Formats: sequence, C-alpha cells, structure tokens
Amino acid sequence: MIGLSLLSVTMMLPLAVVSQATAAEGALRLNDIQIIGSHNSYKLAMPAANFEALSAGRPEVAASLEYSHLSLPEQLRLGVRKLELDVFYDPEGSLFPNRDRGSQFPVLHVQNLDDRSNCQSLVHCLTLLRSWSEQYPRHVPIFVSFNAKDAAIEWPGAVTPHPFGEDAWQAMDYEIRAVLGGKLITPAEVFASGELDWPLLDAARGRFIAVLDESGDKRRSYVSDWRNRAMFANLPEAEPGAAIMIINDPVEDFSDIQRLVRTGFIVRTRADADTREARTDDTRRRDRAFESGAQLISTDYYLPAEHFNSDYVVRIGAPALCNPVRRSVSCVIAE
Repeated sequence: MIGLSLLSVTMMLPLAVVSQATAAEGALRLNDIQIIGSHNSYKLAMPAANFEALSAGRPEVAASLEYSHLSLPEQLRLGVRKLELDVFYDPEGSLFPNRDRGSQFPVLHVQNLDDRSNCQSLVHCLTLLRSWSEQYPRHVPIFVSFNAKDAAIEWPGAVTPHPFGEDAWQAMDYEIRAVLGGKLITPAEVFASGELDWPLLDAARGRFIAVLDESGDKRRSYVSDWRNRAMFANLPEAEPGAAIMIINDPVEDFSDIQRLVRTGFIVRTRADADTREARTDDTRRRDRAFESGAQLISTDYYLPAEHFNSDYVVRIGAPALCNPVRRSVSCVIAE
C-alpha cells in the first residue's frame, strides 16, 4: 500500500537510494518534488457557542468545519511546506475592528462564525513565516496560497465583506512583497525567458511562492497584469501565466493531474476534505493524491485524527520527496 510506504518513508528507503537521490538533488527543479500542506492553515476551532448553534441547524456544515491547526511555525517544524490563508479586504479596519491594524487583510475563515485564527492578518501570518525562514535558511521552498473572500453569509451579525478589485490586489501584492521581499519567487522570475521555467530546487531553498486560489471575475482582474504580480494565479493551462493549478479531487481528476505534472506544471490537490476521510480512516483519496504526482498535497491531518478515534494521517517523513511522476528515483529531501 502506498499509504504505508509514505508514512514510514525514511525507514523503508534503502540507504543507497537516499544517497543517490541526495547526490542528484542539484538536478531537481522546483516542480520535481512532492510536499505536504495544511488546508486553511490558520484555522482554530470554531467558538463553542457558534458550533453548537450551527450543529443544531446545519449539522453537515458543522461537521465539515470540525478541525483546527497548530501555529504556522509549529506546522513548519513538523515538515509542512504548503500553507493556505483566507483573507478579507478591510482597508479602513471597520469590518473587523478587533483584528491586527497593521494590515489591510484580516485572516479568518467565515466572518462572525468560524473566525478564530492562529495569526490575525496577512502581515502577521507572513511575518511568522519570514521569521521561521530566517532561522532555517536552507528550507524546502514554502508555498502559500490565498482565497480572497468577499461573499456575504446568512448568520446573525455577519458583516458583508468588501469586494476584491484592483485597489485590493495592489494592496495585497504590496503587503506580500513588503514582508517576504527577495525571498519571494514571482511570475516575472519564472517566466523571465518567456516560457515557464522553474528554478532549481537548490536555488529556490529558503524562498516562498504565493498563489491566488480564485476563479471567475476575481482571477480575471488579478491576471490582467500577471507578469507584475506577487502571486501566481490558478490559471488553465492554455492561458498566459499558467504555472500552478488547483485541482482538488485526485480521484476524479487523477489522469489530468498526472498529465499536467508531466507537462511541467505544479498542481495542488487535497488528500481529504470536510473531515470525511478522517472520520472513517479512509485512505483512498490520500493514496491517489500521492500517486497522481501532484506536487502540493493539502490535508487537515498532518497529525493523526485522534479526536475522531481514527488513525487517519497524511505525512511523508520528510519536508519533501522526489516526485513519483517526474522522477524515477525515490528520495527524501531534507529541511
């Protein structure tokens, strides 16, 4: 079973294989690896009163939100190298007045409902990542994806968010660049030759890649100036600037993911969703995610789902592995 081999990869790989892969790391590019990520990485448990109220009226929704995460630095120490943040645009600080005022972008899941976070704003979250990165300057590159949230919800007292337009995009790009600076790998760098050209892994160590996980009008407005943006956008393969794609279902879209990975794109997929797999210890989706070759595999369970009396977990025993679709040699990649 692939699940077993992934959970104990550092013990099961022959020393000769690991040594051979380590020696060959200089030939690896950024899209030649596979890493674990956390889904909604900032999220703390929903306030108890809100969870009880939601469970009474929408039990299936409440069940899907019954997860939480460690702090971002703790996740990085465990080997997580893909993080996800949900941001709202609040330039005047009027929507979320109790949030960090050093940023225009509060970080939370659902306004006035599922709104507890282990970092309060875009600047706060990125500053934690930058500080950790400076302590471990040879770390495997860290991917950070963003949902730009502006939908209204039906919940007592829920605020209506501001929409994302050019003013929000410019402010968001500014904050990302201001915190991450030269550590940021941008579309301009990756497309400097005119074609998609991922840097070598060794050159990308200690750096970050930001990704906008949006579609429709929001994505269209952001990519109108994609070469000068701080983030890669989740673009279809035929569009200019296409580099990183979000394909959430590795079972239904298994063949498409493998094809895109072989072509040279980076793909993010999900090993589990809405707590379903964790509740039943169902590893089929997790295993297909790894087999698909998707470079970025997100989960809510980099630690075992013990609160569901389940052994379900997603981990690889190292910050990164050689990609099983793009590389014939199995390997463990440190840091």
